[in-house]
Amino acid sequence: MWSQRWGRHAAEMLLMAEPEIDAVFCGSDQIAAGFVEAVRERGRRVPDDLAVVGYDNWEVLSTETRPALTTVDMNLEVLGRTAAQHLFAAIDGKATPGVHTLPCQLVIRDSTSPPGVS
Repeated sequence: MWSQRWGRHAAEMLLMAEPEIDAVFCGSDQIAAGFVEAVRERGRRVPDDLAVVGYDNWEVLSTETRPALTTVDMNLEVLGRTAAQHLFAAIDGKATPGVHTLPCQLVIRDSTSPPGVS
């Protein structure tokens, strides 16, 4: 289950196995928020000692985590709308087979660079 608790647990396991690690890419912003919390509890500083990147750009979480999370924004609103358009086209007999790609972006915040540094 993707949760902040899972992120805290993952941080404990990873930091015990690889104490010198200096960067982590988490599979969700929730996991990253928990990871940041556990790192801070162990006396390490984000991003000075360890950079953390999340995934989803769930702004209600990524902007409120301290430090604010750098995260991958998949532009899920556009992704969902595009998927629905392809589904409706297929239902109408106008399928659009193949691989369809959409742009995403890395939203850089304070968990990967000290404030004021870009």
